[in-house]
Amino acid sequence: MIDPITLEIFRSRLAAINDEAATTLRLVSGSPVANEAHDMNTALMTPAGEAFAIGVYISIHAMSLASTVQTIVREYADNPGISEGDIWMSNDPYVGACHQMDVVVVAPIFFDGELVAWTGGTCHQIDLGGPVEGQVQIGAKSIYGEQPLVTPIKFVEKGVVRKDLEWLFLRHSRLQNLAALDLKAMIAACNVATERLRELIGRYGIETYKDAVSSIIETTEKQFRARVRELPDGTFRHRGYIDADGAVYPVVVSMTKEDDHLTFDFSESAPQAPALVNCCRPALEGATISAILPYLCYDIPWCPAGIARAVEIVSKPGTVVHAEWPAGVSKATTTGSYMATISSSVCMSKLLAASETYRDHVMATWMGGLFVEELFGTDQRGNYFGGTILDAMAGGSGARSYKDGIDTGGFLDSPSSIIANIEDYEFNYPVLYMYRRQQADTGGAGKFRGGATVSMMYMAHDVGMIPTKIMHAIGVEQPGSAGIAGGLPSCTNQFVLKRDSNIRALLGRGIIPQELSEVKGTLEVATGITPTYQGKNDVYHCIGMGGGGYGDPLTRDPELVMRDVVNGLVTPKWAAKIYGVVVRANPWRLDLAATQKQREAVYRERQKNAEDGKSAAKDRGRTAKSKVSGAKRQSSRVKHAVAAPKKKLAIQVKTKQTKTKARVKKA
Repeated sequence: MIDPITLEIFRSRLAAINDEAATTLRLVSGSPVANEAHDMNTALMTPAGEAFAIGVYISIHAMSLASTVQTIVREYADNPGISEGDIWMSNDPYVGACHQMDVVVVAPIFFDGELVAWTGGTCHQIDLGGPVEGQVQIGAKSIYGEQPLVTPIKFVEKGVVRKDLEWLFLRHSRLQNLAALDLKAMIAACNVATERLRELIGRYGIETYKDAVSSIIETTEKQFRARVRELPDGTFRHRGYIDADGAVYPVVVSMTKEDDHLTFDFSESAPQAPALVNCCRPALEGATISAILPYLCYDIPWCPAGIARAVEIVSKPGTVVHAEWPAGVSKATTTGSYMATISSSVCMSKLLAASETYRDHVMATWMGGLFVEELFGTDQRGNYFGGTILDAMAGGSGARSYKDGIDTGGFLDSPSSIIANIEDYEFNYPVLYMYRRQQADTGGAGKFRGGATVSMMYMAHDVGMIPTKIMHAIGVEQPGSAGIAGGLPSCTNQFVLKRDSNIRALLGRGIIPQELSEVKGTLEVATGITPTYQGKNDVYHCIGMGGGGYGDPLTRDPELVMRDVVNGLVTPKWAAKIYGVVVRANPWRLDLAATQKQREAVYRERQKNAEDGKSAAKDRGRTAKSKVSGAKRQSSRVKHAVAAPKKKLAIQVKTKQTKTKARVKKA
């Protein structure tokens, strides 16, 4: 057995080795997707393909590396064999990649001729071919209409790149130079991890290394099981929705906690779509583990190999979260797998809310749907370009049981997600931003508010047109960021264009518009998946999704509401309508008497809506029991459930009156 001090040395050193590999990938890559938005990750794995160290980037990517290694070990050990100096590559989602755009590169690590570990890196690509530029293969009827698949191939053999296989892969991409550089970045990451791990084993010995890895996995499992055991037994459910291309696909999960074990059952999720929005079983597994990590493992090593031993994931083949061949999955990371993570996180929030010990660890849903856009055309220098705009990385985080969510705090399964500098986007692509900022009224309302998200507005710059612009997101028809304990959801994702606008005339007069309403033009509202273009005088405007709220908004401290209004995170109109707080301007101040009356009015309106909903439900029950009517009954129950006692509202406002006056005067 390894002693505790040596074990901690190994745990820290292995994490540092993996982080150095990730840093190498990020810095060598020429793509803003990796070196700006951090849409990537690395992992260290056992000889069997169990991930025991993962990077602080997008968690689900690390699990895709493990799935790919497990397939290679199972299917290719004898033919073509696994040798020292080999590096494998794949983008096959049925093997392990999250979707075709997330290329996976993995390498075996040998020491004195023995296979002792695997390392790997993965990075989202901007284009890998297919009928449509970019990620979303619009019009695909199956995976045959999406990007070409590469099952695991040994494209580096005993340290030498197989030029034929490298060219076979790169030939697919419209951006071959960028794809080639990303490929080299992932190879470099593997080489760094291999060298550092060999140095570590050379210093401490192979047996100490093996004991350390085994102990890391076992202690993580024990710590995780102990954490789960402290939580109450029960079953917790959530139903999320993928809205895409005019259809809605429910993602339904039932999470059962029993003793020291968690079971996630996705069997009731919608049947798979022909293409685009599904995810495969490896991505579902990674998505579920990615949700567990921040909720239950904040002080436990992020060792998926140990955590997975206490988790069972049940799914039904042929569903939107467990696609069967030949279903397409080109948009999986922002649809099927993303909603699996969100739905699982809501279940864990409910589990924590049921625990007196861990109730203060509750978080409402983080950004419930990524908004993304793909741009292709000729840039300001006359060169063909392709870009993926990932400003969505700055979505709002979920409210906590004692504090607001983090404004522009990112999304759940990426601890270090960031957004690219506007200047970098403007340098690489023919766009000019009017602004990118935190947007008011985007965080879910509650006693504690969900984190606000970003909005941005830009125009095409120094080109006649951006001919290919594909906007895609879920949560356009309904918000994916659910509130908890009476908290409300966030806003929806929103894409619009103003065609043939007067933007150039405004700029010519020295006016930089800060609201879409300041720009004249023909408004065009986009749906969840919209292929279009952006002309020279067209202005693009987008609002992302914030985090969900916690607790009844009518119980929020009026001072906090006023602070949000002053900071531009809540508008006065929204403050009165949702929070029942009246804030006056010039100077900013609370009107406590009006607040008391407004909260009473909001409460009466809730009661009326609940009564109307009950009556409508009875009428519907006499005619037909449809899915739509069921949804409306659920809505009325929610409205009724979050209603707060009238007397409590009055007491809260009065007890804060003295302190409020002092703070307002200071402001």
